[in-house]
Amino acid sequence: MGFQIEKKRERFDLHIGKSNSSHNASRIKCENLKNEKQSIMTLLSEQTVKSQSDYQTRLNASIECARFLLHQGLPFRGHDECECSSNQGNYLELLHFLSKNNEAIKRVTFSEAPKHNKLISPDIQKDITQAAAEKITNVIIKDLDDSLFLILNNESRDISIKEQMTVIEGLENGEISNGRGLN
Repeated sequence: MGFQIEKKRERFDLHIGKSNSSHNASRIKCENLKNEKQSIMTLLSEQTVKSQSDYQTRLNASIECARFLLHQGLPFRGHDECECSSNQGNYLELLHFLSKNNEAIKRVTFSEAPKHNKLISPDIQKDITQAAAEKITNVIIKDLDDSLFLILNNESRDISIKEQMTVIEGLENGEISNGRGLN
C-alpha cells in the first residue's frame, strides 16, 4: 500500500511539474483572481475613479484659465499654438503656468493627459466661454428682476484702454428709470 501511495505522489508531482510549469502558473493566476483586491472589477473601478478625478482636475484648470482670460478681456488664442512655439497664446501659456506651479494639474495635463482628452482644443475653449456667457446672462436677467432692459455696448476703448458698456434698465413708457456705466 505504501508503494501505491508513493507511486501516485510521483505521478501527481509529474503532473504538476516544477515551480515554473504552466500548471503552477495557472494555479497562481486562479488564486489571484480569487483575491478581491486583484480582481479585474476592482482594478477597473479604481482606474475609473482615478480617470474621473484626473478629468475633473483638468476641467477645473481649463475653466480657471478661461475665467481669468474672460475677466481680463484677453484673447485666448495665439498665432502659433504648436508645441514648438515660444508663445502658444494666452490660454495655453496660462495652463502651462498653472501646471508648472501645481503638481496635481501638472500630473493630468498636456503630455500626461489622454491623447484626445486634454481639454485644450479651440472647441473646448469656445464651449467654456459659451457656458460662462450663458451664466453671466442669467445673472444679469436675475439682477434686473424681469424688468425690461437694454444693453448698449460700445466696443471702442477709452483712454485707459477699457471697454465701456452701459446697462439701461426699467424701460417703462419710454422712460429710463436707471442707467449705469460698466467697465
